[in-house]
Amino acid sequence: MQTESSRYDLERLGCRPADHHDEANLLIIQGTLNEKLQKEVETYYAAMKSPKYVLAIGTCACGGGLFPLKRDESVPVNVYVTGCPPRPEAIMNGLLALREGQK
Repeated sequence: MQTESSRYDLERLGCRPADHHDEANLLIIQGTLNEKLQKEVETYYAAMKSPKYVLAIGTCACGGGLFPLKRDESVPVNVYVTGCPPRPEAIMNGLLALREGQK
């Protein structure tokens, strides 16, 4: 929430919330992802427009937390941002790394 505030302002990096998942090209996974939610994430990822990017935020999303799954097999993650909870600066650095990786 703090990353969306005026102090950090993600819109200057080109990030804005999409109204529908068909319009989005960045999927942010935050929190623990169990088997039931993994199927939903796969559905949303398949419906996204190309190019598709995935950002995993937080220790549970990066390491699996209570439900360690092999999530790289279903949805490829481009950038991992660790921390519990991650600082807004870390999320912005992850987005900048994502932008640098697509050039």
